[in-house]
Formats: sequence, structure tokens, C-alpha cells
Amino acid sequence: MSEAVQGKRLRRAALLAYPAALAGERLDFLLDRSGLQRTERASLQWLLSGALRESQSLRDLLQGLLRPGKQDEQVLALLQLALYELRHGQRPDFAVVNDWVEASQSLGKTWAKGLINAVLRRYLRERTTLDKVLMSSESHPAWLLRRLQAAYPEDWPAIVAANLQPAPLWLRVNRQQLSRDAYQQHLQECGHPSRTDAQLPDALILPGSLPVRELPGWDAGWVTVQDGAAQLAAEILAPQPGERILDACAAPGGKTAHLLALGATNVLALDRSATRLGRLQAALQRQGLHAELREADAALPDTWSTGQLFDAILLDAPCSATGIIRRHPDILHREPDLVALREEQARLLRGLWRQLRPGGRLLYCTCSLLPEENEAQVQDFLAGHGDAMRVADPRCGQRLPGQDDMDGFFYALLRKVGTQA
Repeated sequence: MSEAVQGKRLRRAALLAYPAALAGERLDFLLDRSGLQRTERASLQWLLSGALRESQSLRDLLQGLLRPGKQDEQVLALLQLALYELRHGQRPDFAVVNDWVEASQSLGKTWAKGLINAVLRRYLRERTTLDKVLMSSESHPAWLLRRLQAAYPEDWPAIVAANLQPAPLWLRVNRQQLSRDAYQQHLQECGHPSRTDAQLPDALILPGSLPVRELPGWDAGWVTVQDGAAQLAAEILAPQPGERILDACAAPGGKTAHLLALGATNVLALDRSATRLGRLQAALQRQGLHAELREADAALPDTWSTGQLFDAILLDAPCSATGIIRRHPDILHREPDLVALREEQARLLRGLWRQLRPGGRLLYCTCSLLPEENEAQVQDFLAGHGDAMRVADPRCGQRLPGQDDMDGFFYALLRKVGTQA
């Protein structure tokens, strides 16, 4: 397939997906439905993620470029995508302008060609002045901004700024296959310099995104993509030889695979979605790892438990995902039901605690920044469970986005008081 045809497919897919993402649909679902090949999807994800992240700034730019009055929403979406590529893409400006002008045909809006051409060329003439329109707190919805300001009165501006920056590419080397140093050498030989992280013995960080198929040994399972904050979960739980371990909300499986790579041999992974479990299974097979998988509601152990208690449980609970906005900017365009999420988190904690042996440990973690899902949730659980104690671990607590170049995450390690019968 020629580059020109691929480009048309990409722009057509972006014009379908971008308005849906602005309306609150999940970006990963939209990418799945795009029909594009893996390499094309990477380009689509870059374009959509960036435009979503800067959507408010792009709208501000267009206010200065368009005449006042009602505008066609599809044309506005096209212009936002085109402006993002002009600001951050690698192609020549004239090619970007020409291609997005032609893309109006896929919308059936050929009448807009002149308008699109004029707006984009005016931007190029005046870009030095227009680019002074900075991204600000307005890029975050009011409901989220209020909560961030209340929870982090000093840090919220830094959180907002971090959310609007592209994240680096974090890799986790599969130590069952090769060492981190050996893999770093493979990357270097392929022209991809990377750096290590002192907290994470299997992590490598690349400055920018890269199609996974370009990573050496991807198909052989040498490496997987996993943010440093997500890698910390398995490190904190620290599986020991012979332990029976439960990953309660396992899909898409990054933490399950990490537990296995760290040497866990008896892992049960649960998820309520058969489709997501299929993806988890595929990910484990690629990495040469094995766990028992079961489609189940982790909070209802009567439907899946054999009665044998677990030595360690990982609960990566469903949450608002407000700590991973820089990777998933579509989160900015939908408001979660926080009451329902808190109830679900509490339900999972209660149900899973019964499956933990005395002396065992449970790691509660979320990719949220909101105290009601994190510290307040843990405090409520501790108040209602006299057999639960918090384990002091300097890696636990709230991590903010951008801290050590990682995503925003929360961790609380709990131990069940008592002796095993």
C-alpha cells in the first residue's frame, strides 16, 4: 500500500474517531474499530492523542482564525487535526495543508476546501504570534479542575502541565528471556538510545513513541510496554517462591505478566470480560508466560473460589484513571461516576479480603489522583476491618503524573493480621 493511500486512510479514520472521542468515547475502543493495520494505528493514536490533549488550545486558535458565527462541526474537527499536525508533525507544511484540504472530500464537504486552505495558510503566516496561545487550566474540565485544586492546592498547576505533555515510552524487559542490560544493548544497536531507572530493575525509558514492531525481540517476548508506575505494583507486592497469588482485575495483563516474570509460578488472573481475557492470554503467550485465567467477578468469590486462600492479592481497581491523562487524553472528555466507582472499589476490597490468608498481603492500587478513590477508600476499609494493617513501604502512597517521568498512581499495601490455621 502506497504512502499516499495510507495517509488518506489515516485522515479518514481520524475524522471519524476524533469527534467521537471529544464526545467521550474511549480512545482504545475507537482505535480498535478504525480498521487500520498496527503501524497505521500508531500514527492514528499519535494524531488523536495529541489533538485531544490540546483540544482547548486548538479551539482557541480557531477562534482567532475564523470569522464569528456558527461553524460546521465536522470542518472544525478537521481543522483541529490539521493544526495539530502542522504544529507537531514531521511532514512539510505544504503537504499537510494540501492533504487536509483534500480530506474534506471524505466528509462530503468539498465546499469547505477554500475555507480550510485559507485558515491553514493564515495560521502558517501568523504562527509565531498565534502559537503564543498557551495551553492552560481551561484544557481540563471544570469537574476535574475543582477536585485537583482542592486535593493539591500547591501542585495542581504542575499536574495540569504534566497532563498536557506526551509521556515517554517505558519498556519492561522480560527477565525470563534476557537481562535489561542485554536488551538495552540491542536497542542501542537498532539506533534507539534508552536510559534506566534506579527504582525498577527491568525498566528502560525511551524519549519518544515507537511502533512496537520496531522493538527488537517484540514477537519473541523479550519486552513489553508498561509505564514505570504500573511496574511498581508487582515490585511492591514482591511475589515469593511458591506463593499462591491472585491478580483480581487482571486485563490487559501487564501486571500479571510482571508477577510471572518476577518468578511467581502459581497465579490466578480474573477479569469480567472474556474479550479482555483473550488479549491477556495472547500477551502471556507472546512472552512465554503462563497463568490460570478465569472470567469472573472478583468481588463474588463464591462464583470462582476453590476455597484455597491466597498468600498475596493484587487489586488494580477500576477508577477514574485521572493519573494517566497524558497517555489517554480522551479521559478529559468524559466525566466518571465517582460514586459508583467508590462503591465498586469498596465491594472488591471486601470480597477479596476474605480470600487472603492470615499473614497475607493485598496491594490496592489505582491510576487515579482523587483522594476519595485512594487514601479515603483505604481509610474507610481499615476502619471497618480490625484484622487489616497498613504496611509501611516508601514506594506506596500517591504518585503524581510526571513524577520520575511516570504516570499518576496510588498504592496501599495491607497485611491481614493473625496466624494461619
